[in-house]
Amino acid sequence: MKKIVLMAALMGVGLFATDFSQMTTDELFAMRGSISAEERDAFKAEIQSRMQAMSDEERQAFMSQRGQGQGQRLRDGSGGGMMRKGKQH
Repeated sequence: MKKIVLMAALMGVGLFATDFSQMTTDELFAMRGSISAEERDAFKAEIQSRMQAMSDEERQAFMSQRGQGQGQRLRDGSGGGMMRKGKQH
């Protein structure tokens, strides 16, 4: 009986999970910072997948459109990076 209840509970959790693949990239970026801990891995994977699918030009245009093209760390480790809670990442 306990196994049935546990399986039903696990299946129920999957029903309420957000399907990030159905959202636009703009919608995903608008949700940043408000994702639950349970959904964080799926959200991060979807963002990374979308960014990797873009050409360098598309990615650069998208990031500048979003106002996030400034202050990013470059591949070689130089650049402004992002500041969080007084620490540089």
